[in-house]
Amino acid sequence: MKAACFRLAWALTASLMLAAPLGASAQPAGRLTVALPAEPATLDPHKGNTRYNYLFNSNMFEGLVLRNDKAELVPGLAESYSVSPDGLTYTFNLRRGVKFHDGSTMTAEDVKFSLERATSPATRNPLLSFIKAIDRVDILDANRVALRLKERDAIFLKKLAFAGWVVPQKYLQSVGDDGFARRPVGTGPFRFVSRSINEQIEMQANESHWGWVPKIRSLVLRTVPEDAVRLGMLQTGEADIVAEMPPPLLDRISAMRGVKTLSHPSGEIYWLVLNIKDGAKDSPLLNQKVRVALNHAIDKQSIINNVLKGQAVLIPGALAPSVSAVDPRMKPYAYDPALTRRLLAEAGYPNGIKIDMYSSVGRYTLDRDISLAIASQLKAVGVDVNLNLWDSAKWVGDLSKKYYPISYQAFGNTVFDPEGLMIFGVHSKAFWSFYKNDAVDKLIDESLKIVDQKERDAHFQKIDRALYEDASHVFLWESKILFGMRDRVNWRPQAGDNVYKFWTASVEK
Repeated sequence: MKAACFRLAWALTASLMLAAPLGASAQPAGRLTVALPAEPATLDPHKGNTRYNYLFNSNMFEGLVLRNDKAELVPGLAESYSVSPDGLTYTFNLRRGVKFHDGSTMTAEDVKFSLERATSPATRNPLLSFIKAIDRVDILDANRVALRLKERDAIFLKKLAFAGWVVPQKYLQSVGDDGFARRPVGTGPFRFVSRSINEQIEMQANESHWGWVPKIRSLVLRTVPEDAVRLGMLQTGEADIVAEMPPPLLDRISAMRGVKTLSHPSGEIYWLVLNIKDGAKDSPLLNQKVRVALNHAIDKQSIINNVLKGQAVLIPGALAPSVSAVDPRMKPYAYDPALTRRLLAEAGYPNGIKIDMYSSVGRYTLDRDISLAIASQLKAVGVDVNLNLWDSAKWVGDLSKKYYPISYQAFGNTVFDPEGLMIFGVHSKAFWSFYKNDAVDKLIDESLKIVDQKERDAHFQKIDRALYEDASHVFLWESKILFGMRDRVNWRPQAGDNVYKFWTASVEK
């Protein structure tokens, strides 16, 4: 009971801190145009599953709890909450007087409808796995709802902030799913104005927002897949921000007058995934010494410097430094070709090994160039790599067949907690996992019950150390995202948050 009371006290404090509108002293002004390489597949928050869907959702919609522009978990449409002693019931006190963009008042019925829609199999919500613990939603009174869980989830609130978007029941039912996707309505800092598919989405400041009003009046998200075109838009002033630029363009952006660069830690880790679960029984990768040898075989810093132009940081294990507490005693595997050869010999491979490696072309930044560099470095130390470079669609399609011995992959962090990586990418039962270690599985299972953040940090450091010592993967780097931005723009995303929020962005006249 003490834990529940503590969480309630924290929530009340946080809601008071958030209550003062951040932009109340001035009317929103100016137009911010952001050029992105892709757009949301749908504007329905319960049906999209790309980073650009998440970006749109975070500016347009809100949940009972949310991540603010500093990536902090704070009260949203609920001003406070409490948790039952068994961790199975979350009771939320709704914020009163919240208006949807169509002028209607948000009610407990809207919250119940939204979460039931989000968890219904009929919706086919790609984010269902994040909130699948919800068993039912009960309306206690006009201003309180209770979420009953099937099982305890230590980071339920983090997941709810990512996937628990609230929509207006009456409006959605009146226009239908397709109509809502064409003209969505939420409660967020920006409201929808218009969309031209494959061209742009225009949004406008919600001047009736319950907590704060954006500093800019108009937000335009332009869809521009071509890097060179986004670069030209920045140079001419057609775009105020160009996002996710390839690192080789860094020098050209830096040389532009009236432009600045922003190198943003993404929270996304890159590694070579080694198949030691579904691979051949005679695979050399089953030998831990071989896996350690591979970790010492790649000059990762050279690739960061020469291919990625400094837009990444080395990682010792599986945790991204910008969003997770990494054990400072862990150091990245050193580049040591001589040690690689010695370890391979000790493992029974004095003449090296032959291995197939599969990589995508176009899925990750410079994935082709990086894969070629890695294969070349491996061959130099006696690892004869047969590199298969496939287009992104084929590579992703075959990934689930689990026959890749080695593959170059990335893994993001959508809930700001290592659980997302461990449950979906490491645990032997995970769909994306190529790894099996009973001791690590047990540690990951134990993490699901740990609520205290300091305890969670220490526990995940223990898991990270176990992965490191077992050389479960070849650990590479956490990537950075490169932006070009006009000098007159004031905006900076929070480290590790690659779902960009433009609530506090401003444009000087």
